Amino acid sequence: MPASDPIAPQPSPAYAPCTTCRPRSTGVTGDGALSLDAYARRHARSLSGPFRYELKNVTFTLPSPRSVPLAVWQRLHDGTDLLTAFQALVGEAKTREMTAAGFTLGDLEVIVEQWEHRSGVRRHAPASPTPTPTPTD
Repeated sequence: MPASDPIAPQPSPAYAPCTTCRPRSTGVTGDGALSLDAYARRHARSLSGPFRYELKNVTFTLPSPRSVPLAVWQRLHDGTDLLTAFQALVGEAKTREMTAAGFTLGDLEVIVEQWEHRSGVRRHAPASPTPTPTPTD
């Protein structure tokens, strides 16, 4: 068919062969292991956050939970060193400000729950506090 034929399919630039393509780096190290360094850097750039909060007139910022070092994450969740873990997240000066404002362990738990939920780490909504029944005489 002649190229001027109106019924003939036209070449699509989307499927044209690439003439300037370079071979992709496979990311495989000398011992055959797949290097994930580039993927990890790209993933870190795509994370949501930082997240700003205010509680008891103290404003603070938390990074994306997915960027928190594993040692800090473990301390946040095993409950053995929550204050030190929080200090690693917000800094010593902000931790002193939170302490002076009267933050409690319950406040820190609420902060972590909301932070995880808002960032997508925890898929379900945080549990709302159960109302305390009031005694009636």
